Amino acid sequence: MSEKTDRANCHFVIKQNKDGKPQIVVERYHQSIPALNNVVLGFDLLGGTTQEQAKKVVALLNENVLNVFITSC
Repeated sequence: MSEKTDRANCHFVIKQNKDGKPQIVVERYHQSIPALNNVVLGFDLLGGTTQEQAKKVVALLNENVLNVFITSC
């Protein structure tokens, strides 16, 4: 069985969860990964993470990450 990898250019943004805590969400520029259509891919941050700390993490990710990808086997 061969592997198939789908990639999409992306960037990261800060969103607030229901409790007002910052989360990082991956936003794709194009819907080129069918398995991720109609889903939100994100990261919960450690408790106590401030908005300023979240902004620094997002800035670092946006400066260094090009694509999000999934590989199916």
